[in-house]
Formats: sequence, C-alpha cells, structure tokens
Amino acid sequence: VQEALMKQFKEVDIQSRITLLNMYLKSAEDQREEYKKKHEANVKKMDASQHTSNNNEKLSSTFVQLINERCNKISERIQSIYKFKLENFLSKSNL
Repeated sequence: VQEALMKQFKEVDIQSRITLLNMYLKSAEDQREEYKKKHEANVKKMDASQHTSNNNEKLSSTFVQLINERCNKISERIQSIYKFKLENFLSKSNL
C-alpha cells in the first residue's frame, strides 16, 4: 500500500511539474508576443513620423540605422535570456 501511494505521489509530482512548465512556457510566449507587437507598433510609428516630419525634425538615415541595429541587438539578447531561463528551468525541474 505504501509503495502504491509513493508511486502515485511521484506521478502526481511529475504531472504537476509538467503542467507548471507548460503554464510557464505559455506565459513567456504570450509576454514575448505582446512586447513584439508593441515594438513593431513603435517602429511603424517612428517610420511614419520620418515620412511626415519636415526635414529639420527627421532623423538622419544613419541614426535610424543605428536605432534598428540596437533594437536587433536587444532582441537577440532577450532571445538569449529566454533560452537560458528555459534551460535553467528544465534542469531544475529534472524532467
């Protein structure tokens, strides 16, 4: 009886970890998508303001390129952090 209860407990524990991992991944993906959409909206807003502004208010093409490169670097860094956290979470959960 005790062995059966222990086996059942371990199965519930594993199932709970899997459920928690799936919730964590879903939450992280949702958050990533939300911020990706916000970023894309801001880029569109910046591009639109570049086209509608007068020459004195426009950013130079070099400056716009630097902004885009910086955004790409930030995006790469976020991806790296996300992968690290996922690997760390998976290793801690021992699944």
